[in-house]
Amino acid sequence: MPVQAFRSLPQHLTKLQQEVVSFPREGGGSLAVRGLPGTGKSTALMARLAALLREGRRPHEVLVLVPQRAQIERYERVLGGLAAPTRGGVDVVTFYALSKRAVALFWPLVADAAEFARPAREPTVLTVETAQDLRWRVVEPLITEKGYFSDLAIRRGRLLSQLIDNLNKSALVGFDYTDIYERLRQAWTGTPDRINSYWQAQDCAIRFRHYCLEHNLLDFSLTTEVYCRHLLTNEVYQRYLGARYRHLLVDNLEENVPVAHDFIDWAREEFQSTLLVYDGGGGYRIFLGADAVRGLEVVNGCSHQLTFGELLEPTAHCLAFSDALRRALKLQGGQASPTGEFRRAVANPGSEKYWIGMIRWVARQVAALVSDGIPAGEIAIVAPYVSEVMRFAIEEHLGQQGIRLYLLRPATSLRDDPVVRALLILTMLGHPDWQVIIQGRPYQMSVDDVALVLHVALAGLDPIRAHRLAKGALSDGRLADLSGGGAGGKPTQRLGQLWEYVGYQLRQRYETLRVWLETYHQGQAEPVDIFLSRFFGDLLSRPGYGFHEDPHRARAYGRLVESAYKFRSAAGLDQELDQEVVARGYVELILGGIASAEYLLDWPRPTPDAVVLAPAYAYLTRDLRSRHQFWIDLGSDGWWNRPNQPLTHPYVLSRHWESGRLWRDVEEEQTRREALGRVIQGLAARCTGTIYLASSELGIGGEEQGGQLQRAVMIAFTRRMDSG
Repeated sequence: MPVQAFRSLPQHLTKLQQEVVSFPREGGGSLAVRGLPGTGKSTALMARLAALLREGRRPHEVLVLVPQRAQIERYERVLGGLAAPTRGGVDVVTFYALSKRAVALFWPLVADAAEFARPAREPTVLTVETAQDLRWRVVEPLITEKGYFSDLAIRRGRLLSQLIDNLNKSALVGFDYTDIYERLRQAWTGTPDRINSYWQAQDCAIRFRHYCLEHNLLDFSLTTEVYCRHLLTNEVYQRYLGARYRHLLVDNLEENVPVAHDFIDWAREEFQSTLLVYDGGGGYRIFLGADAVRGLEVVNGCSHQLTFGELLEPTAHCLAFSDALRRALKLQGGQASPTGEFRRAVANPGSEKYWIGMIRWVARQVAALVSDGIPAGEIAIVAPYVSEVMRFAIEEHLGQQGIRLYLLRPATSLRDDPVVRALLILTMLGHPDWQVIIQGRPYQMSVDDVALVLHVALAGLDPIRAHRLAKGALSDGRLADLSGGGAGGKPTQRLGQLWEYVGYQLRQRYETLRVWLETYHQGQAEPVDIFLSRFFGDLLSRPGYGFHEDPHRARAYGRLVESAYKFRSAAGLDQELDQEVVARGYVELILGGIASAEYLLDWPRPTPDAVVLAPAYAYLTRDLRSRHQFWIDLGSDGWWNRPNQPLTHPYVLSRHWESGRLWRDVEEEQTRREALGRVIQGLAARCTGTIYLASSELGIGGEEQGGQLQRAVMIAFTRRMDSG
């Protein structure tokens, strides 16, 4: 079946894909498609979407449900290239986006039932930043006055994220938020101190929920709960959904959450047609509430099922390798092709004594591939997690070979974007009287901070010269006058040497930047979003400055402005807060390391001229594909261990954990084994060429290494040699 009219779709579809496209449009039938990644399931779903619109069906009658925002772009590309009577108006959304939109639209129907204090008033939707700030207002007095969480050595950001995670889990799984304590307590087998912390976490959840209800605030958890409990059960809303949508398409069902699965169960009985796509071996987003088991129940409830078993990409050898590793982990093999030979999938492993030696080995192998004509964008370096030290080391060694690096690390804080951090420091330079407190200590602006600002703000200034300029520029929280006319005691000869090194053409740009900040400081202080917007329009977007015709930096700028505006809007509900306190509080919040989930999944696409560096889970959830993969730091326990979350538990706070059942070491080990097996299979299914294995005897901190993945590799190779 030719599909030349649609970008991102193949010229011809397979027989199974054609069956998906031609599945009846009427009659209420439901079709579930299962198979490994790379078998063409999502392509079939997109082809069906294209066919529906090409036939003249109204776009607003089609609902496409995806588990995360990053997947929406691929559908937008298909729709953008579609030759159809109408192509705009298709709803491609996450379940949360669907919930948020519906709650806003039908607020009068649910406000009373959900027990909001002011049902006649519109609610305020909280971002992650505002939710964490307001939660901190609730939690901080309990910590300082009542000693909450005193038995835990935990930073503010991690504490708040786990408290939020508990409420989110209750909403996404579908249990009452007042049951958090009982669920965690009944599964705990350790010391009583932890049980006390669970109770305190429950108390914080109750207090925060009451605060939201009292002030008409909607965080992620409350929005989801209001939608599922009060709106989705409302006959008026059900009739609206049934009249609006006729066709449901669901991609990556295994990565979605239980309440989304409940919605799908309801919708397929009401809509004229339903198509579900389920990746075998998935469920990587379990820490965000994904439930592959519940997804499989939805699959089994469909009236028709298809299994895609033929790999459309040459991954058979890699899958054979993953099967061997899974058996070494005492897990069942996956679904590898019988023609696959795992030894043909793996290059000669690189084993070094020191961690930095491993990094150098990886850089040499990547450089060799690129010199052989392999595009850098077809190469991925995958690690259990990516520290700043790892990123810097790999970027430096690849840079020496003229190879760019694309970092995919979505779980980082907003502040970890260099552009965002530079803008926050610029904001502080515009408000030198602020005393910014981070983690309980006054923040001391450093030369490195100012160097980053100058590198980002002044076009043509590289990091080395920016650091040299910053040494002379930092002066008591301000930028010093380095013009030579009023140098504040700086010798003219030294200034001449400085500008000779930095470049005289940058002197006027620096001086204009300094004067703008000084002029602003002498006037009336403004909220952060207004300050940044004015700064951008007045100076930073002009020729000679860092944001002129740079869409990537402008995008980061826009994210920060939007984030600051939403924070101010929510914080402004407290009439007693001074606007300057709100502005300074926002800078403290972001510099303190609060992650913004508004933008965690708003990553730009990897560029074809850059090697991808990503943690394994980020690579998998983004559903990237590569010709060559480097699995590095094989000996690290990061492949095996899950994040330390003393106040929450992704497996206990699920639908499948029986009330009163203990979480013991045996359950912990088995879940880790299964999680590693899923990662191995998922990575292999997304590699069409060769897997390079890299390890070091000593870790980054000098500790001896010998993790579970490295052991599984050794067992698999030994068995292969023994079998001849």
